[in-house]
Amino acid sequence: MHIAQIHNEYKDIGGEDVVVAREKKMLEEAGNRVSQYMVSNKDILSISQKLKTALSLTYSLAQKKNIKEFLKQEAPDVVHVHNFLPIISPAVFYACKELNVPVVVTIHNYRMICSNGLLYRKGDVCEDCTTNRIGFSGIKNGCYQNSKIATSFPVISNAIHGYLKTWTSSIDKVIFLSNLSKKIFDKSHINFSDNQIEIKPNFADDNGYSYQKDNYALFVGRLSVEKGIRVIIEACIKSGKRLKVVGSGPLLDEIKQISYGNNNVEIVGFQNQQELASLYKNAQVVITGSKMYETFGLVIIESFSYGTPVIAPSFGNAGELVTNSYNGLHYQLNNIKDLANTIKKFDSIAQESLRKNARRTFLEKYSKKENVIQLVNIYKSILE
Repeated sequence: MHIAQIHNEYKDIGGEDVVVAREKKMLEEAGNRVSQYMVSNKDILSISQKLKTALSLTYSLAQKKNIKEFLKQEAPDVVHVHNFLPIISPAVFYACKELNVPVVVTIHNYRMICSNGLLYRKGDVCEDCTTNRIGFSGIKNGCYQNSKIATSFPVISNAIHGYLKTWTSSIDKVIFLSNLSKKIFDKSHINFSDNQIEIKPNFADDNGYSYQKDNYALFVGRLSVEKGIRVIIEACIKSGKRLKVVGSGPLLDEIKQISYGNNNVEIVGFQNQQELASLYKNAQVVITGSKMYETFGLVIIESFSYGTPVIAPSFGNAGELVTNSYNGLHYQLNNIKDLANTIKKFDSIAQESLRKNARRTFLEKYSKKENVIQLVNIYKSILE
């Protein structure tokens, strides 16, 4: 089978970019051909480029032309769109429709129903715009780039494509990464049909595992307020737990100040794939704390693949991926005291079964072997 991946890369590499690369490799290893049409937000540099991107956010004629040329040259059996904003725009769906090429879309974020794509505002979950075709609340609060003017562009785009029924008439299959994401869209103003919807989680590579662990907890992710890193560091300081922090972000300097003088908190920054694998494999536990409705939880299943349990909030997808007292422990979201007590509880219990169950969860639900079968079957269901 010949699959064309279409993806708008982020300025700083994110989970979606990682998933696209992994799925390409997975599909090719299974004997499929994969072509890619990629653009990058790194190319949006000047003010004029930013304005041009904003004005073409609703429908980019230039991208439509380029994509049609790409599809005519490659002649794929199916197109798989991952992220299409801000450069590619929803014009990609009309390009595919005009050439009669079936389209699959993975819902990696909430941009179809939320101007900032996160369902998160002022430190808390926000669903104000999800049921309204026109997200006036988003404009009022400047949810996109902290600007009312900037927010108006995605809001107008979503309103137009909602009216045109782009999402429901120009997409053959919609892949949700979790039941939670599907439920959120079920409540929204977009009415995907049952025939459109598939649920297929992400997967992680199997790079080995170990049940012999070192005495440290691990955080992997963007150092930002919504990821809960402040709470995690404060809880580890309070509980006396040694913590290694992998990642970078806007809170880096603040976190360095918080952890200054506490020898049990180590900021290790960006790590390459080999270094990160070693940290995952040897960690006693991984701790997450996202305050948002994540569409999935890649860090959690990566941790499971190495036989490493996870301490996560009993909230959102993290609460679904981690089964309390089976492959990890739950704590109350954004509660430093409760997380500190949960860390102490984790240290006081036998962990061998948690490690084995974490690995078992990965093998049963999130391995490459299982995932490629699901994905190819979705493609076949369209072609048939």
